[in-house]
Amino acid sequence: MSNFIYNDNLNGSNRDNREPINLYFGRDKAKRNVNTTTLIIACVICVLVSSILGILGGMLVSRFTGKDPVANEVVINDIQISPYDVYSGNGAVASEPSSRIEIINEIKDSVVEVRTEYAVSHNLFTKSGAGSGVIVGKYRTESKETGNVLDRGYYILTNAHVISDAINSSRSEITVTLTDGSDYDAFVVGSDIAGDIAVLKISESKELKCAVLANKNYKLQVGEDIIAIGNPLGQLGGTVTNGYVSALDRKIEVEGIDMNLLQIDAPINPGNSGGGLFNLRGELVGIVNAKSIGTEIEGLGFAIPINDAHKIYTDFISLSYVTGRPTLFIEYDTKYGGVYVTKLLERPSGDNSAVLQVGDQILGVIVDGETLPVDSTSTLDTIIAGLDIGSSVELW
Repeated sequence: MSNFIYNDNLNGSNRDNREPINLYFGRDKAKRNVNTTTLIIACVICVLVSSILGILGGMLVSRFTGKDPVANEVVINDIQISPYDVYSGNGAVASEPSSRIEIINEIKDSVVEVRTEYAVSHNLFTKSGAGSGVIVGKYRTESKETGNVLDRGYYILTNAHVISDAINSSRSEITVTLTDGSDYDAFVVGSDIAGDIAVLKISESKELKCAVLANKNYKLQVGEDIIAIGNPLGQLGGTVTNGYVSALDRKIEVEGIDMNLLQIDAPINPGNSGGGLFNLRGELVGIVNAKSIGTEIEGLGFAIPINDAHKIYTDFISLSYVTGRPTLFIEYDTKYGGVYVTKLLERPSGDNSAVLQVGDQILGVIVDGETLPVDSTSTLDTIIAGLDIGSSVELW
């Protein structure tokens, strides 16, 4: 049998014949969220013989794609929101700086390059990817026991698809590069494929430039000037383009996922993904989404509205999952050539620690009688994202 959850905590000679275990998963919460009725999880021990290279590569799994431990720590988050939410009345925004040069000089250092290196083909080869990101908040972790500061740094918004290959690899690194050329190792705080938003964090005690997010009541208008800053082609970090808002709520299907996006006419290219879209007050109004939606397309760019991105950001920082999404109330990562449970998340009721435990491997999901193999976190994300909250599945 190939589709199993490995559970080294189940013992007994009749392990392969264990009955499925019913689990309730509540209605209100969600990371990647399945609730209301029951979630059926069958856990059995099985021995999987992986290739030697796969195991060796997995044992070297990078710390950069996993969530760093926060036991006995408290995280203090600081993010800047603009107090302005109105226009001056003639299409120009209130408190507009005197020139685009001033605006760009004020915001450019908040946009960073995001680079990934990840192993493929059982760790025999390495591939790379590049995109952009925006520094949006500071963090400080303190010891719950002593109050001592353990770490300081910054949170960065980018697109989930910018880092998806790194997350799904058993060995990878994510690097953030500032406009001054400084490089930082980045941790993944969370990645939401449905909203195409990921949150990264870097450790740094010195002061860095954070973007100021547009007020949630601020309303973009069609025809409004905007500025996009990113890393087109993965080689031209800090590139500035400008244009107009072409539409406010375009329903676009991107790789099978329906998204409501801002449409802009600013030149956008691969590598701009995750970069910042700013208004003429220098406020962050969107996260550029440069995924291809067709061929022979010119003069079209799309961005995720900042209110949508901010909601995902806040959920990841405070809950470790995104509310309103189907989820299994677990975190999982690619290790040892497979997908393993790395953390059990708090549920509205019940406790899944007796059924799923950290270290269990997920190899398949049975949905409506159909077995869907799981070979990567993105595969499991996609399967779970397609479920209705309250539906039942079996994990093997």
